[in-house]
Amino acid sequence: MIRKISKLIAALLVGAIAHGCLNTQVAPGYQTEIPQEILTPDKVETRLGTLEFFDGFPTTKTVEKAYAHLDFMRGVRTFLDAIPIASMHALREGCRETGSINGTVGIFEQLMDSKALWLTPNTESIYAVTWLDLKDGPIVVESPPNTLGI
Repeated sequence: MIRKISKLIAALLVGAIAHGCLNTQVAPGYQTEIPQEILTPDKVETRLGTLEFFDGFPTTKTVEKAYAHLDFMRGVRTFLDAIPIASMHALREGCRETGSINGTVGIFEQLMDSKALWLTPNTESIYAVTWLDLKDGPIVVESPPNTLGI
């Protein structure tokens, strides 16, 4: 019985102390102002348009704009990442059409110019090209000494 009374008294004391702490007034001069620079404004002008916020949270329209922008940027990234793949595909198809595969090397008779359908042709180099198709197994490439490239 004494234990129950002790626990009850302890609970009442904790409750009284907590109640007193919650109702305490903060002395003037001790309330810190939050700088406006770190608060989320209600409106932000961006290249996407006006983004609106309520209590620091984006509105539904702002969220939709942000996701639409992310979708667009992911599409741009996909396009940019695919350029080298498309270039390699075109190179392989060109080598197949001219027979420059697996040991047959195509050598360009003229230097490249602005009309060449290459992504980054050098106008001062002689180009030789082949495609190594490994679907039938490995291929050994022997390159003479002091050559640039393979």
